[in-house]
Amino acid sequence: MTYSFSSLSPADFEDLARDLLGREHRCRFEAFGPGPDGGIDGRHAKAGETVILQAKHYRMSGFPALARQMRHERDAINRLAPDRYLLATSVSLTPRNKKALTEIVGPSLRTIDDLVGFEDLNGLLRKHAEIAKSHVKLWLSDTAVLERILHAAAHNFTSITHADIVAKLRVYAENPSFSIGRKILDDYHILIVSGPPGVGKTTLAEMLAYAYIGEDWDFLAIRNLDDGFARLDDTRKQIFFFDDFLGRIALDERALSTQDTELVRFLARVRRTPTARFILTTPAYIYEQAKLFSETLSDGRLDVTSYLLEIGVYTRRIRARILYNHLVVAGVPTEHIRALYDTGTIKTIVDHNHYD
Repeated sequence: MTYSFSSLSPADFEDLARDLLGREHRCRFEAFGPGPDGGIDGRHAKAGETVILQAKHYRMSGFPALARQMRHERDAINRLAPDRYLLATSVSLTPRNKKALTEIVGPSLRTIDDLVGFEDLNGLLRKHAEIAKSHVKLWLSDTAVLERILHAAAHNFTSITHADIVAKLRVYAENPSFSIGRKILDDYHILIVSGPPGVGKTTLAEMLAYAYIGEDWDFLAIRNLDDGFARLDDTRKQIFFFDDFLGRIALDERALSTQDTELVRFLARVRRTPTARFILTTPAYIYEQAKLFSETLSDGRLDVTSYLLEIGVYTRRIRARILYNHLVVAGVPTEHIRALYDTGTIKTIVDHNHYD
């Protein structure tokens, strides 16, 4: 398995480099907030020794652009004077390239092996496969995984292309909701994703479904519970997805009472089936209204709250990462993005009442 890293923004690549090199060297690299990095994308200090990590996502730009940037940063590296300097890059490095970088970086480079290029990163990802899976954007961009997702979509009413999936992956900002949702699904087999309009409920649900598809689960997007009952197969690993399930039911007592029994039956069936998972999404305000009419949704014995993930409003950091990813995908030059940060425009945008 070889990753291209094309789905990752520069910030995503920095996150990956910190986690991967940290696992390889059995240390934890500190991460820093936005702003000029001063030659530091990760730092580990212990027992009087400081290790500095830099990550350069220059896969599309190539080695000449990487070399020019590293010459520009040589003074900053010298000022830092770390005990050990690590450079991770998505650029493919030949022995000749590494020799050139050794001269550019200077005495802070302890060994040529501390220059980690495209092939080296893929080797480390094969060695530490759990790191790849923990970076869902990277893992889902693997060709074999994408083919499984496309194959699954072809057998459902959902129309999706390779370009659609890649586009979603590139702007998606990984956040704790993914790991929390995955744990709920693994523990209870059921996940209800609730939150305000525009917060990304469907996107989160899709990313979770894609992750299961990547592990060879069958994907079944359903429009009603009858469809779910008809397609449930205890002999296969199945992930069911019901988008805006309450939005398809009239919010009145009679309509909900008709659906309540079927919902209870299907949830119970999924709960006791080891090879079934069920993801539902609903706007928070509709869910709250539905509880007024539905004994099922308000009945503590069903324990719906155990399956509920209210993703709420994203933190400023995640909102900023989403905006950043969109700017990168749109091809906005790095210096323009830097200007937005330096002038405080980024903060104005992510704090705006109509940000979504």
